[in-house]
Amino acid sequence: MELTDKHKALIKTLASGRFFSTQRLADELGVSRTSAWNYLKALECMGFELHAVSGKGTRLKQVIELLEAEAIIAHLPAEKQGLLAKLDLLDVCPSTNYHLLQQNSLKPLANGVVCMAEMQTMGRGRLGKTWVSPYGQNVYLSFVWSFKSGIAALSGLSLACGVAVCRALDELGVKGHGLKWPNDILWQGKKLGGILVEIQGESQGGYSVVVGIGINYQMSSQASTDIDQPWVDVCTVSGVPVGRNKLAGKLIERVLDMLASYEEKGLAPYVEPWNAFDCYKNSNVRIISGKKVTAGIAKGISSGGELILQKPDGGQQLIVSGEVSLRLDDK
Repeated sequence: MELTDKHKALIKTLASGRFFSTQRLADELGVSRTSAWNYLKALECMGFELHAVSGKGTRLKQVIELLEAEAIIAHLPAEKQGLLAKLDLLDVCPSTNYHLLQQNSLKPLANGVVCMAEMQTMGRGRLGKTWVSPYGQNVYLSFVWSFKSGIAALSGLSLACGVAVCRALDELGVKGHGLKWPNDILWQGKKLGGILVEIQGESQGGYSVVVGIGINYQMSSQASTDIDQPWVDVCTVSGVPVGRNKLAGKLIERVLDMLASYEEKGLAPYVEPWNAFDCYKNSNVRIISGKKVTAGIAKGISSGGELILQKPDGGQQLIVSGEVSLRLDDK
């Protein structure tokens, strides 16, 4: 369903979580009461959970903290703000990665351009999976950075980004999270977030990278019906309140800091911390590649970012991410 300007205006009105009568909403939107009611029903179909009380009106069951550029930038330390070339805040887009890839293909963007959106209509994860992206409930952000080094040097970038994301969550007081190779953020086995790195070649021989991050922030059960795996969000697992703009600012700080030094330092500084965050280390796992399944014990990542798989015969095999999936072996 298309999100119209009326829908967006209605969301902004309801974002505070206060009750509004249908007539009040109709007046604010400049439509009839029947139309206002229809817009409310449309929001429910989009995954918004509404609470109606006779004599009081209708409100959102949970307050939505809408994105604000000034609030996000205010959470960046002064010495890191220079890394942020530009912050684009979009209302709705197919995906923040797609937006930056398109813009960068038309005219090369500066390092440190960041794009965020309230909602994605075609959010994407690894291996072509859909990333459920309801309005105002999660964090969807993408970064552009250009590198002069060859493409092989960028193979560990998503792993370094995973460490940056986990460090950001740590600094916000979120505990118990970790990493699943190659690019998932988990909390007690449930999906908390994911990373998607896409590379564009340049005529000069270098490469532009778009790093996309999706973090479940405060997602309603109604919006999550299309998710095919256990999931959790920051507001559920956090021991302290974490604002959505504050979370965005901390993620931007940590990821830009990593990108700014990656060409010089590479993956090396992130291998040990990645292994410390590894949720599957020393667990029995299966590597699935098409119809082929390889079993063993996960032993963290190598210096090159490959998964170290200890085989039943005691030998080790290095697994390259590519078109493979990692699963816990439940037997």
